[in-house]
Amino acid sequence: MNFVAQLRKVLVNEIRVIAISHKNFPLETIGKFHIAPEQRERILSEIKISTGIDEIMYLSTCNRVEFIFTLPHFVCPGFTNSFLKKLNTGLSEEELNSISIQAERFNREEAVEHILKVCSSLESIVIGEREIITQMRNAFEEAQKHKLSGDKIRMAISQCIKTAKEIFSNTDLARKPVSAVSLAWQEFRNFGHNKDARILLIGAGQIIRNFLKFLSENGYHNFTIVNRTEANAQALVNAFGGKTFPLDKLGEFSGGFDALITCTASDHAVVTSAVYSPLLQGDTTRKQVIDLSLPADIDADILQNFNVSYVGMKTIQEMASVNILFREQALAECLPYIINGVADFEKSLQERRIEQAMQSIPQAIKEIKSTALGSVFAKDLENLDEEARDLLNKIVSYMEKKYISVPMKMAREVLLNETRKN
Repeated sequence: MNFVAQLRKVLVNEIRVIAISHKNFPLETIGKFHIAPEQRERILSEIKISTGIDEIMYLSTCNRVEFIFTLPHFVCPGFTNSFLKKLNTGLSEEELNSISIQAERFNREEAVEHILKVCSSLESIVIGEREIITQMRNAFEEAQKHKLSGDKIRMAISQCIKTAKEIFSNTDLARKPVSAVSLAWQEFRNFGHNKDARILLIGAGQIIRNFLKFLSENGYHNFTIVNRTEANAQALVNAFGGKTFPLDKLGEFSGGFDALITCTASDHAVVTSAVYSPLLQGDTTRKQVIDLSLPADIDADILQNFNVSYVGMKTIQEMASVNILFREQALAECLPYIINGVADFEKSLQERRIEQAMQSIPQAIKEIKSTALGSVFAKDLENLDEEARDLLNKIVSYMEKKYISVPMKMAREVLLNETRKN
């Protein structure tokens, strides 16, 4: 292996990852390693200083915690244990020892491959969800803001985002929706409502907010948001328009509806036949009802006694299972992008090292020029007239520029050609 290949391998070998994810641990355990935003800078800075880590970033999602960092030596269970202890999780010594053994550890090229897969959603519970790209970018920007990360992690995350976008654009990984809201929106759209359709939404949580976003972005505007807490419903009206109505008076609502979307935290049906019947205001046309609650918000009797096109969580889950299987089958399409991403990251690291190594050349040449004119040939220059000295300065300055640009360009091309061969 020549020098360029060896150097490139050394650079990639510095990337490390410790991962505590849904693959090995329950969500309760993962939650023990979430670091509050206001504590991250202090805790991660202390870890950097005490462990010899040069760069570090912290990624936290609902199903994983990842520490991405650079270190000259391999990460083993012993180092993992020492690392995790510094997080002050409140776990016992025995629990930490067990977690340190089970935690995933990635070194060198495997670490780069792992974070490429994470950012491309190949490691997510819900394969193909794009949100992880934003989460990865935000995690890096936070580390950069606190001066915890540097060039290597910056370049690694840049490659992650580039590769993830290529996978989402060029494969079938995210072609079929799997989230409850996306699938419910698909069913809503298939029903064929016009843009003036009367839409009754029950609940004011994140699911309803996300559904309202789909509605608003697609030109629907005739909303009524029904909720137990007026302030929460009003917040959605402020964001998307429409009007509010109290949940405890739902049976008195006289505005009629074409579609009813519901998602509450109730442990029993909030829409019974006694409530549903007056909502119709005598209208006998077919209504679409989408129930995104578990347990269901819609009483089963309504499906038997009224003209309803019903979509419940059982239907949504069946659709999601089919689509998840489709996405899993698309995983093979993604692997070439991951392999190329690792190779591209190695090349970009080498190019960056070349650029850094050559930064000193211009200053060195300037110093040679200064020594030559100010010391070595100073007496000879005194014997020249002003016109001759000006000409000599022009010649030397021209040579200085050429000796900086031409050799640097040639050296860079030679090294990069060597890199491409390897």
